[in-house]
Amino acid sequence: MEFFWVGLGGFFGALARYGVGEVFRFLGSGFPYGTMAANITGSFLLGFIQVLALERFLLSPRLRLLLGVGFCGAYTTFSTFTKETFKLIHSRLLFEALFYVGGTVILCLLGAWLGVVAGRVLFALESRELAGKLSQTPGENFGNGEK
Repeated sequence: MEFFWVGLGGFFGALARYGVGEVFRFLGSGFPYGTMAANITGSFLLGFIQVLALERFLLSPRLRLLLGVGFCGAYTTFSTFTKETFKLIHSRLLFEALFYVGGTVILCLLGAWLGVVAGRVLFALESRELAGKLSQTPGENFGNGEK
């Protein structure tokens, strides 16, 4: 049954990856903007999913497979990153290749970190808001706001 969830997530991840590539196609084919964008946003998403799954325990094992392994696995693509790097090197665009490799690695790490931070901030704000509501006296903020 796990294969089903991975496959389903992979189906949607592949469609999303193709869509991102199409969105960035207008920038031209000289630099792999679409793959770079997919890998960075996928890293962010995977960081966010990790907070949901491992720190907040809001994702079932099936959802982890669907989103983390399936969707993010198909959406991000190391093989295309490698192929496009070799294409830049073969075209003697060494500066672009170096920028692509360095930029992708640094920005993917940053994206993953920001995804974790975003997940933690979102749930910290939600927890504080809930804690504030639970600590209020019943009817405290009802009507004109006076106690």
